[in-house]
Amino acid sequence: MAAARTYVDFVPSHDLVEDRGKHTLVVNLPGFKKEHLRVQIDNYGRLRVSGERQLEGGQWSRFRKEFQVPEGCDAGGIRARFEKDGVLNVTMPRLTPLEDDPKAAADAAADAEAARLAAADAEEKKRLDEMEEDARKRHAGDEEEHASGEGEDAHHQAVQAASAGRQAYGFARDRSRSGMVRALLLAVAVALVGAAGLYARYRWMDPSAESETAPADGAIVSLFDY
Repeated sequence: MAAARTYVDFVPSHDLVEDRGKHTLVVNLPGFKKEHLRVQIDNYGRLRVSGERQLEGGQWSRFRKEFQVPEGCDAGGIRARFEKDGVLNVTMPRLTPLEDDPKAAADAAADAEAARLAAADAEEKKRLDEMEEDARKRHAGDEEEHASGEGEDAHHQAVQAASAGRQAYGFARDRSRSGMVRALLLAVAVALVGAAGLYARYRWMDPSAESETAPADGAIVSLFDY
């Protein structure tokens, strides 16, 4: 009668790797060989990986792991491959690769559109900044030209004001000269009148003049009034 086996339970490390077309279950089984392993799947989508091998001293190492097959995988296309370095790869292909997945394609298209819009916004912002800078430069040039024009206008106005001042001064000078002439003529007239009055008075006071003419009283009054 054969002796009962003594088992040492082993818990292998594992990882699930995803790419566009498949999921890959990677199980690290150092010391095991392909003939020590079993990879099975049931009708509920449960993947069972188990194995056992004999150790020194009559003991046996064993393990048993169950994994749920990810949704969207082709159960009929699942394959297992054992590598020489003690790594078991269980490949579970997708029914629809990610590039053909409508949701994934829509997400990729949305990301591409968002990137395109961001680039367009950046380009538009750059164009607006350039337009604003050009407008600023033109405005500065217009202000400089306007300031120069204002300076020329101020100079022209100053020249006109000086010319008007000279004309006003000439007009005032002419009026002054005319007033002096009129005053001189008036003084001459007054002097002549005064001389005539003195002469008439002298004749009125001179006795010899009476012998020559004896004017009427009215004439004397008139001459006096003169």
